[in-house]
Formats: sequence, C-alpha cells, structure tokens
Amino acid sequence: MSMNKLMKCLVCIGLALLLGCADANLGKNPRGNIDSTTVEIVPDSLKKPIVKELVEDEAVNKTARFYAGIECDSSKLTKEELNMWQSYSKKIGGLIKTSSNTLRKADTLMSKDMGDLRNLCDFVFYPFSGPDFLYPITLFPDADYYFLAGLEPTGTIDTTMNAEESYFRKYTSSLNVYLQCSFFRTLSMHDDFGSEEIDGILPVISMLMAHRDCKIISARFLDIAEDGTLTDTTGGKKPFLAEIKFFQPKSPTHEQTLYYMSANLHDRSYKESFNAFLETTLPQHQVVTYLKAASYLMHKPYFSKIRDAIMKHSLAILEDDSGIPYKYLKDWNVTLYGTYMKPLKLFGKYVYQNDLMERYETDSVRTLNFRIGYNNPSNWLCARKINK
Repeated sequence: MSMNKLMKCLVCIGLALLLGCADANLGKNPRGNIDSTTVEIVPDSLKKPIVKELVEDEAVNKTARFYAGIECDSSKLTKEELNMWQSYSKKIGGLIKTSSNTLRKADTLMSKDMGDLRNLCDFVFYPFSGPDFLYPITLFPDADYYFLAGLEPTGTIDTTMNAEESYFRKYTSSLNVYLQCSFFRTLSMHDDFGSEEIDGILPVISMLMAHRDCKIISARFLDIAEDGTLTDTTGGKKPFLAEIKFFQPKSPTHEQTLYYMSANLHDRSYKESFNAFLETTLPQHQVVTYLKAASYLMHKPYFSKIRDAIMKHSLAILEDDSGIPYKYLKDWNVTLYGTYMKPLKLFGKYVYQNDLMERYETDSVRTLNFRIGYNNPSNWLCARKINK
C-alpha cells in the first residue's frame, strides 16, 4: 500500500471513531449541543417560595381610622356629626404629635444603643401594659409577637362608627395622659375602658394601630388550655385573651401578632395554664420584656411568680424603676439611663431603691432625653442576661 493510501485510511478510521463518540454522547444528552455539566442546578432549598402579600380587613381598619381621627366618610355623617369629628380629629392629632416626638427620640436611642436587642428580639413580653401599643411597636418594630397584659377587659373590635360627642370625648380623655406622658393612669383605667363607648382594650389598640399605619388582618378571642396551648374559646366564657394579626405596609408579607390578656398577675390569681403557656412558648423565642409605669407591683412579695417568669425567660429587660427592683438584677449586665429620683408619693416610701441610687451616683449613666414612665426627669434601665 502506498503512503498516500495509508494516510487516507487512517484519516477515515479517525473520523469514524469521532462520529461514534458523538453518537454515544447524543444518547446521553438528547439536546446534543449542551453538556449537562454546564447546566446550573438550583437546589429546592434555595428556590424562593412565592409569598403573597397579606390582606387587611378593610371594614375593621376603616373603623380604626375613624376613631383615630385620620379619616371619615363625610357623606355618611350629618353636618353636626362631621363638625364634631373634625374637632375631635384636631384634638387627637395634636396629642399624637406630642407623643410622636417622644417616640422618635426613643426610636433613635434604641437604634444607637440597643440595636442588637432590636434585631434579636422576636417576642416582646409586656405585662402591666394596658393598651399601650405605641411604645413596643416603636422600640421593637419587627418582632413577630407582642404579648400585652393588664387588668382591663379585652373589649371588642367591631365596624360600628358612632359619631356621637360622648364617644369622641371618651377617647380623648382616656388617651390624654398617655399621649402626653407615656403612661395610663391606673386609677382611671377602670372607668376609661369599661364604658359604653369604650368597652375594653381592643378598641384603643386598634385605633393606635391605625396611627402607626398597621393594617389589621383579623381579630379573635382565645383560651389557654392546661398544657399551655392556645385554643378557640368555647362554652360562652367571657373572653380574656385576644389575638390581633396585622402587618405594616413597609413589610406587606410579614405577619405580626399581638396578644392582649386580661388577667390579675397577683400570685394568688396566677393561672397555671398561663404559666404553662410561658414555659412552652417563650423558650422558642428571643424574648425581651418591656416594663413601664408598672405601679411597682413586682417590688411586692406577692407578685413573685410573674417576676420570676420574666427573669427566667428574658434575654433582656427594658424598664423604668417601677418594674423589677434593681436588687434582683445585680448579676445581669445593667446599663443605666437618665436620672433616678424618689418615686411619686402615691406609691409610698418603700419603693425607693437605695442600691439603685448608689449605682446611679457611681456608674457611668447615659443620657435620656425624653420622658418615660411616672417621673420627669425619667430613668431607664436595660438589663441583659449574662450566660453562665
């Protein structure tokens, strides 16, 4: 065989081998021109789920905005009713403006000094709160849960808008001190939130939510079973636990939940079912307890159960001097703010804390440029649990 014929033969054999390999690969990859190793495979765990925006209850929020003095349907009001609502709107708006100045300062301080707590906290526990919604939502705006508790009844959330002067007067009088001084007057709360106009805490919470532009999704009443789980109310029992689900327009897919429990937290009235709820629920969360204008109740030996529960389950406690006495927090990492002074005479001499005053006189105390709680100038204490 000549050299030329040999070369031609080798070339033909090489082409045959290359075509055979191509055919084999084509069987493995039907598309033929894309190697499967170059395709980006996205694991199911990394695929973003489709999240729908939450939907508000329009009727409930419309009513809340009416009592908040934000908006009304003038076509459904008489001229006299519209004039009364407009006057009320102006008064409540002025009070909200005063409160907003304080809340902005509190927000700034939280961002500067306690931003880590704000980021960690997903559960705000707020005993002795009354209907105070504005402060916890300002201090911890992105928490998943807010648990408020007080003596006052839950009340109802409905869609009835009463444009009578007595309603506007009751809302204004019941919120006047709170919006100017940051706390509710304990002695007047029974009358303020147990009337025909305001039958409990929920009407006030809903209108305060409107002022924060929070959108209510739903509201219902619950019970606490013996094992601590939350269940629907049955048997026509008087509701003592309310749940409000809501969202904020800035995060329209983040559902947040507020609970309000009407209960006496005195040791003799402390329910085992509530304790079971705390024992099973709080360990699952990063809990910050907030205490303000708490009437110095946990200074007394017969409020030890709620005090012990707070200290057991909280990663931090943010309070004024009316909350848990400083003597119980000496093993915590404590930061002081503002000015400590003698409590109001209304609460007696026994609530004055010599050890707290000594700490204020010897420690490096940080500035507090707003009123929070009973005294003015005010004090604030942030206690962080030390992991041992």
